Amino acid sequence: MAFTDNCDLFAAVHEDGVNRVIAHVMRQRPSWFNYATSDVAANRELWCSTIDVTKDVEKYSNPFFTIMPPLPLIGADAPPVAIGFIAQLTKASIDFHPGNTLTLPPQLGPLQPQHFAVQLRICGGLGCANERELQQIPIGGRPRDPTGANDRGDQTEIVMRTRPICFCLDVFVVGTFTLSGGFLLGQVDGVEIVDVTPDRLESNLECYIKMSVNAVLREKLAIRMEKLALSFPLFDLATVTLSPTPNPPVPHNPAIEDDRLKIFITMNV
Repeated sequence: MAFTDNCDLFAAVHEDGVNRVIAHVMRQRPSWFNYATSDVAANRELWCSTIDVTKDVEKYSNPFFTIMPPLPLIGADAPPVAIGFIAQLTKASIDFHPGNTLTLPPQLGPLQPQHFAVQLRICGGLGCANERELQQIPIGGRPRDPTGANDRGDQTEIVMRTRPICFCLDVFVVGTFTLSGGFLLGQVDGVEIVDVTPDRLESNLECYIKMSVNAVLREKLAIRMEKLALSFPLFDLATVTLSPTPNPPVPHNPAIEDDRLKIFITMNV
């Protein structure tokens, strides 16, 4: 059966092409994938993973990191005390059904029809202060009034210079694509982190990653269907309108199959 039996136009992108684009963007815009406090970002010895970039990034002094505020120590508020940290996405690879590129963990595999899988490698670490840095914290700091009535608001935050204790996690994600509210939208259904214990810690991390990925997909990676649905005049004789083909007549639109993400378009004159 031809791709256009139930539609007028057909478009598809292969997983290899998507992975090439991801690799290029990671090298061209490293600050989208690397986050750290200023003290850690400024010292390459504190990075958890080296960052591969294109020549243009260094030529134009583009940032390697998105700078984040220090992480406060809970309960230390007289004065406030904070530490540095780092979080890096070092690998991202996608696999469209039938799933012949990535090997999913048993908790997620095999990849189901009309689904995609993503493998992420996340490296990071919280700063750990030495004894000398801890000496900066005053003994018997000023207690705070729970009502805030006597809070002068003049306490300077102490940011301890620390060395992150780095770790890396392999994360697998499965999901699908839908048409929702005029957008082509990715949606994560399941997350699995390899070799994390205890189970409750793993469940918390997986839920956080699932929420984060879905938030990014909805906020930044959703594609407006008006990019695929448009009208234009044809030699002043008629107006051609392009719009996504409904389900049915096509079984799935968008479709994830044959290692591709497919879109079917209907043309009306």
